Amino acid sequence: MKKIVSLVWLWVAASVSSLCLGQQSNVIMSFEHLGAGERMTPNSSVFPIWNGKQIRLFRAAFYIAEIELHKTDGSRLMLTDQYLLVDAAEPGREFDLGNWSVTDIEGISMRIGVDSAHNHLDPASYPADHPLAPQNPSMHWGWVSGYRFMAIEGRIDNNADGIPESAMEFHNLGNHLYTSLYVPAQLSAVDGELRLELSIEYARLFDQMPLQNNLVNHGSFPANQQMMQNAGSQGFITHALVSSNEEIHAAKPVMVLAPNPVSDQAQLRYELATLPSAANCMLQLVDAEGRIVRTIDGLPAAAMLTLERGGLPAGRYQLLLFQSGNAKRLLASTALIFQ
Repeated sequence: MKKIVSLVWLWVAASVSSLCLGQQSNVIMSFEHLGAGERMTPNSSVFPIWNGKQIRLFRAAFYIAEIELHKTDGSRLMLTDQYLLVDAAEPGREFDLGNWSVTDIEGISMRIGVDSAHNHLDPASYPADHPLAPQNPSMHWGWVSGYRFMAIEGRIDNNADGIPESAMEFHNLGNHLYTSLYVPAQLSAVDGELRLELSIEYARLFDQMPLQNNLVNHGSFPANQQMMQNAGSQGFITHALVSSNEEIHAAKPVMVLAPNPVSDQAQLRYELATLPSAANCMLQLVDAEGRIVRTIDGLPAAAMLTLERGGLPAGRYQLLLFQSGNAKRLLASTALIFQ
């Protein structure tokens, strides 16, 4: 029987300690490119978005910067001077991020775009193989605006015949579109390698975007802003909680939050079929920078909770549900947006 709990979250200070000495691991990041859950291949894949319209993408590329690993000991490790140009035209590409003092993590923070200190530098000043060097097609817009943080081009079906025919382009740029993203990911190094294998869901970029009138937006117009907000808040980049078909069918965690976005309070319902009813769980609220801002421990394996905002600022957060104890294990997660 589900336990009904009404609560106001307790503040917990997040540990943001600097680097600590430890075993070195070679950190490798890779991406699976998806369109509505299926593998997305530029120029050929057609997939639906939130309103049922069909989309075909010709170009899908974006920058990632300020990658920070959240260690299981509570400390955080910034992978300094790392810039990635992620391109759907390069499926299976692995980014070697070098050797770092880390073996186990519980999450990854990153930014989509290029930080302001590098956004207005001359691309020609970088070595030819550097992500910020000149690209073909170009990812640089100009001296004032800097780089295209994200370039999304393709066609959308606006006559309901199932065939994308209307051209669309979104080149999102401008310092204020630099977007924070946090990805829960419990991972451990194996044989000296820490592999960060993430999924990109391009359908999420278009959530709640009507895509009816002006479909060509170069800059920081409302449509560009909306797409970048979606990239940071709608599960654009994720890491799977389970990895095998057996685990997927066995786990099937249920985690439902409503309403979302949240004004003052929301109801959270969760059920974890793989845990005994006597198991203890811990719920954490994490902001867009990966800081733990609230937590509660000692929860059952199934519950209905009333979550109150309690003065938190507007923005995108992650609700993370863990199994309590020494072997803290991530069980389920969902995005939460305070408006």
